[in-house]
Amino acid sequence: MTTYLSDLYNNLLVATAEHKVFSLQVMISLCYLLALALSIYRANRNKELFSDFLSIAVVVTKYMLTTLLMEKVLMFVANSGRSDLAQNVYLALSSASVLSMFVLYYLHTRFSYKYGDLFFCVMKLSAVLAIAHFVIWVKFVVLNIQVEHEYLHYMYSFIVLYVSIVLAIAMLFPYILRTRFGCIIGLYLPRGRYD
Repeated sequence: MTTYLSDLYNNLLVATAEHKVFSLQVMISLCYLLALALSIYRANRNKELFSDFLSIAVVVTKYMLTTLLMEKVLMFVANSGRSDLAQNVYLALSSASVLSMFVLYYLHTRFSYKYGDLFFCVMKLSAVLAIAHFVIWVKFVVLNIQVEHEYLHYMYSFIVLYVSIVLAIAMLFPYILRTRFGCIIGLYLPRGRYD
């Protein structure tokens, strides 16, 4: 069982210098872009909160920029073989999550007077991502622990994958955050009656 989980982890979640045309990250990127296109369509028909549009736009922009950053890091590692320097990317990813939270808050205070459920969901999940990236950076760079405590790698990969998939679902179907399933997605406590 442990070997199976380890192989699954290595096949799905470990970033390598080999590029695959079809991967889980590509599927998530496509879902994010579809969510942005749907958001623009719904906003044009006045069927979506401006808060939801802003939240989706910030998440998609951050995801695409951090994906490009990871591509550059993988190319750097493939060309130079210096994976020790590349481990600082986790601090950059953590900083990008925190910065996206500030940008999202600023855009809401400037352009939107209403905070939708998706805004709070994005803020919580971005904070979870920032903490996960920071913890793995501390492990690799500050404490210089490369191999030991392998369970942190599995937890980190699960958290990043979970947050990415949950954000895709929440952005594609923002109304789902008002249901029981939305409590799981948005990390909310149950509040009573649901739609």
